[in-house]
Amino acid sequence: MRRLAPLLVAVVVLVVAGCGGGGKSTAAPSNSVIDVSRAFSDAGLAFTSEVTSNPYIANQQVYLPGKLNGTALQEHVLAFLSGSHITTHTGWVAWVFDSNANCAKALKQLALDKWGVGQTKITRATKSNVIAVGAGFGGSEKSKFDAAIAGLH
Repeated sequence: MRRLAPLLVAVVVLVVAGCGGGGKSTAAPSNSVIDVSRAFSDAGLAFTSEVTSNPYIANQQVYLPGKLNGTALQEHVLAFLSGSHITTHTGWVAWVFDSNANCAKALKQLALDKWGVGQTKITRATKSNVIAVGAGFGGSEKSKFDAAIAGLH
């Protein structure tokens, strides 16, 4: 029995530590949807709409730009957020991915300069698991967009 005691202790330590487990990682994203919403709101750019993907609800999918739309990456977007100011003719959107890796994968498949198009000046940024695009940002409005991005983790 004395010989088995150290082995039993080692097995218990390994089980408690989770060694040898084959489960999926449950690491939280760098920025939650609430974190992103708060960062933009604190910068004076509150979102007015949120779309999430749910494969069990018909037509409930986040839109991804260009060739990414309709790919499996849609399932890795926690939310698509959007907002606008009619008086300043500005609009902004953010895709919040479930991980930094999936955000990087999206950017590898479609370069940041391809996210968002239009006649007005387009501002693009990415930080951790977030891709943000703004339209019409210049002067003091641009500083709000920059502050929102700086407020992300």
